[in-house]
Amino acid sequence: MKFEHPHSVAFFDHWQNLPREGLLPLRSSFLPEKVPRLLPTLSIYELVSRDYIKFRLIGTAIRERMGADMTGKNYLDFVDPARREKSAGSFWAVVEQPCAMRVISNHAMTSGRHMFLEVLMVPVENDRGENPVVLCQTNEINKPGKEEFHDPDGLKLVTVSNREFIDIGAGLSSFRD
Repeated sequence: MKFEHPHSVAFFDHWQNLPREGLLPLRSSFLPEKVPRLLPTLSIYELVSRDYIKFRLIGTAIRERMGADMTGKNYLDFVDPARREKSAGSFWAVVEQPCAMRVISNHAMTSGRHMFLEVLMVPVENDRGENPVVLCQTNEINKPGKEEFHDPDGLKLVTVSNREFIDIGAGLSSFRD
């Protein structure tokens, strides 16, 4: 897998080297403070249900990008209602068929700012609770032609331009947008 951002590489390497008893590292083995340079773009999600994906931790760069601290809130409340089911499905795909997922997405913010993000999501075994947990690293990347997507009305627009699953030993998810 070729990653666009060096933090994605560092995050994936760190996750691969976490201690594990089975296929996945234990949630308790992932200590965010051990990867301080990745903290601003790190988020941790708890998959409570198909309708509730809870922000457990959200890095400062992500808070700034979103304009608020989303800790404790439902991620799906910030997704276009037409995409909620698919968005939730992508999170669940990572834990139901344990695999990593890399997404390149286009974001047109309400401020008028536009960015491309590389999102890397990996599952962990939740030894701290009942619900599945995923770790996520989200980094802004430069892509040619991003000015073409500028939204002069400041409308919020998020589109997935590429989604890839990474086999971590249990095969690949069949999820599709």
